[in-house]
Amino acid sequence: MELFGRKQIFTDELNIDATNILPVLSEAFTIHEMNRSEIQYLFEYARGKQPILKREKEVRPEINERIVDNMASEILEFKLGYEFGSPITYVQRARKDMKSAGFFKRAIQKIFGSKESQIEDMRIAAINEMLTEESKSSKDLQLAKDVKTCGVGYRLILPKRFKTGSSVFDLLVLNPMNTFVVYSNDAYREPVLGVTYFPRSDGSILFGCYAKNQYFEIERGVSSGSYYQDFKVLPNVLGQVPIIEYINDFDRMGCFEKAIPLMDALNTTDSDRVNDIAQHVQNLLWGDNIEIDDEQYKQMRQDGMIVTKSPTGKTATLKYLECALDQSGNQLLVDYIKQQILDICSVPSRSELSGGSTGSATNMSTGWMAAETDAKAKEQIWTASERRETAVILSIIKNSDEVDDDISELSLADLDIKFSRSRTYDLATKCNSLATLIHIGIDPLRAIETVGLFTDPQQVALDSAERIDKVLFPNDTPADKTDEPNDDPYKKRQPDITDQPSQKSVSD
Repeated sequence: MELFGRKQIFTDELNIDATNILPVLSEAFTIHEMNRSEIQYLFEYARGKQPILKREKEVRPEINERIVDNMASEILEFKLGYEFGSPITYVQRARKDMKSAGFFKRAIQKIFGSKESQIEDMRIAAINEMLTEESKSSKDLQLAKDVKTCGVGYRLILPKRFKTGSSVFDLLVLNPMNTFVVYSNDAYREPVLGVTYFPRSDGSILFGCYAKNQYFEIERGVSSGSYYQDFKVLPNVLGQVPIIEYINDFDRMGCFEKAIPLMDALNTTDSDRVNDIAQHVQNLLWGDNIEIDDEQYKQMRQDGMIVTKSPTGKTATLKYLECALDQSGNQLLVDYIKQQILDICSVPSRSELSGGSTGSATNMSTGWMAAETDAKAKEQIWTASERRETAVILSIIKNSDEVDDDISELSLADLDIKFSRSRTYDLATKCNSLATLIHIGIDPLRAIETVGLFTDPQQVALDSAERIDKVLFPNDTPADKTDEPNDDPYKKRQPDITDQPSQKSVSD
């Protein structure tokens, strides 16, 4: 099967209602069915059901080893562990406060001199608590597995069906084989319809269709390919499509999809190697000028000895026919193919360098830098869908009578999405770089962002501002901190770096 990513579904209808839902659904479902076959193939491929298992041999078909070196599963597990091993959470969006203040220190004084930021922190903490109750971290892993495998994944957010805790919404992960989203065919590419369906035991299909303002339940019968004209219509009080589509990249391809031809070649090479060994053990025996019948031959092979004689008096010849593959050359080919697969998928090599090689050289040589670069790009794509999800959650909270007014006042602009991924490799170098940037007068926030050591640089800058100020200006008196509002303290009081050792490590 040739794979080039899943096809995005569009419609010319900007508003879905009872008058146009049936033709839009019918056309979209046709496109989805093509995507569905590819999605099923990718899921099976990741589980190890790969084309090599169907290979047939014309010569000596009794020896036909079919080896699956399932690198698709290996790549998938690495991506899940590296990118989603730590929970995704919401944090306070601090950048807007910094911009409004004009410079760093004034922003700190403004924020910590007011209780508003503390109130906002508590609001966000309340939402994070709801997400914890909904087991969002485990559901993120489930969703990410779909996204990384077949390029797309879907989440449904609805008002809480059964109230059990503080959460007022349900987070549901939908099967990508039975779910799709339809987008407007214009420059905005906004979702106008989210569909999930449930095949029944009698062959009929029940469709749940979420438009911005209405929800439709439509049933398709067994005998007819057309949809029933009588369907249920309910209001959608959220004013948004609650089915959120997540994608792995803009082509909607899985994390290993581009490397499938190489993986198939790897399976073929490994299978041929094993076949060669098996055929060597069971080599054909060639005899010339030998008088022997089938029964004698079988008995001699069983006893481990063959006695021959020539009926014509000529020299009898008996030997194995051999045609062995170059196993050393094959191993070089296998290693090359595996490395190409890892490079294409931005996955570090399993063969780590030994010895004293450390730091950025090791990271680059083993592919960790490529993995980090790819993960950062994927974060931006994931964040776009996550913000759509957040908008639906906030809408449910605002429409709920069980949530405090303080929490319902949160807006999408108050939140940032935080990805927690280990970035502590090459720690000494990054710490030295951070210290150098701050001591030469670079804005602390920009310095923290540049080194890439923290997942939440804005919050780190806020939390560390007072300590950074003491390090830069250790001799300041209280009188020094009474600058006029329009004065920039960093401009007036640049730190004296003449006594700073140029090569000294912060760890010394």
